Amino acid sequence: MSLGSKIGFTLLFYIIRIYSWTLRFNAVYLSDEFNNNKKKVFAFWHGQLLPSVLFYKNTQTVGIVSKSKDGDIADFFLKKLGYKTVRGSSSRGGSEALMNAANLMEKGFNAAVTVDGPKGPKFSVKPGVMYLAKKTRGEIIPVVCSVKWYKRFSSWDNFILPAPFSKINIYFGKNVQVAESMDRETINSEIKTLRKEMLELTRVYSKDFL
Repeated sequence: MSLGSKIGFTLLFYIIRIYSWTLRFNAVYLSDEFNNNKKKVFAFWHGQLLPSVLFYKNTQTVGIVSKSKDGDIADFFLKKLGYKTVRGSSSRGGSEALMNAANLMEKGFNAAVTVDGPKGPKFSVKPGVMYLAKKTRGEIIPVVCSVKWYKRFSSWDNFILPAPFSKINIYFGKNVQVAESMDRETINSEIKTLRKEMLELTRVYSKDFL
């Protein structure tokens, strides 16, 4: 990243930080088992990335970021927001990124994963979230958000940009457990279960995003 780009993105970051101060977040935990001692992989849709990321800023959370040019920008902003990042995607460095994320989780971090990102299709669930939960003996927490006022883009993920001063409810669904087995049949079954849970959570609490 060039010096000029860094300066420009740094200025934009401060604008985003001021903007984030205007947002009113409310966390809703739908499971009594949320506050257990298991490592957690938070799973959310790519289109709801911005409100989710702003809610969880400056916590011990690791995010997986693609190695693309867009990923360079995301990596810059996530680090500024207090996230640890590892670089990789399904097509470039994915296995290494999952291993690095798992190592950070062993040191006390939770992980945040856009299950249908970075290229979709929308509402799909990629296997990486399963491998990460299995590797760390953790559990997956489906997450959706409801935003009162926002702009919805016509991108593949229908990315939402909350309007300043919006109220944002973040819904944490029931804990999804995974088996130790890494065989394809088990993982495919678990992917279907997680996708069903996330879509149901979206229908109930974020139906305008469908």
